[in-house]
Amino acid sequence: MKIALIEVKPKSHDYIAKEMAGGLGKRIRLGKNFLGFFLGRGLASFFSAPPIILAQLAGVARQCQQETKAYHTFSVDDIDRETDLAVVLSSMVDYRNEVNFIKALRGRFARLPVIVVGSFASAMPEIYRDVAHGVIKGEPEAAFEKILKGDVPAEGVIHIENSEDLNLLPMVDWEPFIRNGYYAKRPFSKELGVSIQKSRGCSMTCDYCPYAAFYGKTRHFDSEYVWKTIKYYYDRHHIRYFMFRDPNFGENRREFRAFMDTLLKGGLGISWSCEARLDTFQDEDLVLMRDAGLRYIIVGVESGDADLLKENSRRTGKREEVFRKVNILEKAGVTVQANYILGFPRESEQSVRETVAYAQQLNSMFATFHIFTPQPGTRIFEDYRSKFLDGDWEDFSYSNLVWRHDTLSKAFLEEITSKASRQYYVRPQWAMKHFGRLIRILSK
Repeated sequence: MKIALIEVKPKSHDYIAKEMAGGLGKRIRLGKNFLGFFLGRGLASFFSAPPIILAQLAGVARQCQQETKAYHTFSVDDIDRETDLAVVLSSMVDYRNEVNFIKALRGRFARLPVIVVGSFASAMPEIYRDVAHGVIKGEPEAAFEKILKGDVPAEGVIHIENSEDLNLLPMVDWEPFIRNGYYAKRPFSKELGVSIQKSRGCSMTCDYCPYAAFYGKTRHFDSEYVWKTIKYYYDRHHIRYFMFRDPNFGENRREFRAFMDTLLKGGLGISWSCEARLDTFQDEDLVLMRDAGLRYIIVGVESGDADLLKENSRRTGKREEVFRKVNILEKAGVTVQANYILGFPRESEQSVRETVAYAQQLNSMFATFHIFTPQPGTRIFEDYRSKFLDGDWEDFSYSNLVWRHDTLSKAFLEEITSKASRQYYVRPQWAMKHFGRLIRILSK
């Protein structure tokens, strides 16, 4: 059987990352002026995260001795005519393009079964159900294995419970993507890598986050399982960079310390990046991570208003703790990207401006500003349905205000979010702190 694993390439000129936001995807709009265009193009060229869910299915196919080919395209003409099964990745931020692609695909290959996977298809299967042969709801490996063994469903939704023991899953297979030159990349690094996971799910309580909504409580791959994967790509494909796609890397202290020991004892000298919460770690953990190869970390600072975070079930450290830990990471040579959310419920214009000022004071090398967006599957989603401004899911991209806010206007919030992103990198304080290091990184 020949299987096509398809990530439909966006036709939009905005920066779209379908792997982000728990697989729902993000679209970042930085304005129509030259600076916004330049920053958007920079994001697209400096950062790449191929969808790990498709590589997981490639691993299942390899275990079942089936042939796979990876595609990142917007044209059905690129799909091999000998394809026996097509798997299409879903996303919220580009769903209309994906639906049209599936229609064209089934028009060109009349008898080709098309299966849709991903977080958005899991949350909103009705979007794809009428155009695809089937929609896998939830983690797709077990359902995909049944399909490969001949149990191709009639058109409809296929629901499988999430895997309890992740260590029974086949190793993620990036080889179809490597053949296409489709690698994981972090900003301002020439290293080409692959994505990997130490855990799935999140046990934190944030009521607006899609990760826990789709993947449940945290489950871990054993350290030896992950090390075996690292060694495979290190030895077979000369990969030296690994992008961890855990929603909250290091959440479990016992698992964290065991894995750091594994990396340090392995002595491969790899580099890696992750997403994590600063309040997860003690100060000495941050240096330990650097010694084990951490070079880039994405941290959710979210807001400068502790009360707003508490109202949304988000535990957060004190400001002085955030400043101290970012300083430890930067002194150790780790690049820090801090993420912020503007427009929490009942937030004021003043508190929004204070969060933007807080970001500038923290002054990490990278910062992103997102608008508070109730996402399908999250605990708060149903509470906001009656407040939605329209029904276009592509606007749920963290760049638009999609609900009737209690205290802020749509015009104010969208303008200040776009302006905050554009202006962050043209400040003298940013250039004085980061420009020299940026030149050193680029010159390697």
